[in-house]
Amino acid sequence: MTKNWNYRSACNTIAFDNGHGDDAMATDALDELDFGTLSTLDVLGTKIELFTAGDGPPLLFLHGIDGIEGSAPLLRELAGAFTVHAPSHPGFGTSDQPRNLNRVDDLGYFYLDLMDVLGLDRPVIVGSSFGGWVAAEIATKAPERVATLILASPFGLRTADRREQHVADIFMLSRQELNIRLNRQEPALSSLPEDRLRRTMRNDEALSRYGWTPYMHNPKLADRLHRVTCPTLIAWGEEDAIIGPAYRQAYAAALPKADVAVIEAAGHRLHADRPEALSAHIAAFAGR
Repeated sequence: MTKNWNYRSACNTIAFDNGHGDDAMATDALDELDFGTLSTLDVLGTKIELFTAGDGPPLLFLHGIDGIEGSAPLLRELAGAFTVHAPSHPGFGTSDQPRNLNRVDDLGYFYLDLMDVLGLDRPVIVGSSFGGWVAAEIATKAPERVATLILASPFGLRTADRREQHVADIFMLSRQELNIRLNRQEPALSSLPEDRLRRTMRNDEALSRYGWTPYMHNPKLADRLHRVTCPTLIAWGEEDAIIGPAYRQAYAAALPKADVAVIEAAGHRLHADRPEALSAHIAAFAGR
């Protein structure tokens, strides 16, 4: 089992123009998010790393398998139209990992508590990849709490049937093959500074905790998606090498009232491949 890294959360609020002492080490690991503020939010005793940027209607962004740092291009775009709240999921980044949070079903309830702490009343909720699954769980539990829901390359439904795998098993792929499928340029782990390596390993460990078995889905989610009553957009990358066509069709069938957008020249990581295009879809859909 992967080692569980233990390290201190960032202090209460860190503006990115700080450059001294321990705060500098905390911000160096997230230097791509230099357009906002990193803080620590206490959610009923669980300390969560929270990135905030922009000005406008509230938007809760739930990151994918590569953490909030991997979503920086999209967050920068969204901050031009929204007040963006982007937490690191429990166990990711520097966020605490409570023992009682070990299913994405649990995260759905956790984020309702986080929304209470932040005072978010019916925000736009955007979830990418793994975060799309989390966003769908929130919307099934308290549909009245979501103004608009955008799911970009979401996981969450059954990934295979008896004869065919519809979603690549990211835990079985080599890191090199995974990076190719994600269109991700990642330096060798051995070359990473310690703070960045810890984030990477911690993100990987948390993802496996939530998604190892059953593999990247909640068997009950499909039967709950009818509870989603808010305007919903599902966005897919035309060149997604992780999620196949049959899986996309299953999501459209489970959310028959949702709009579907296919973004050209983009893979699974829409937030990094085509951040401008995805942001434009989000702004237009949320503004309807």
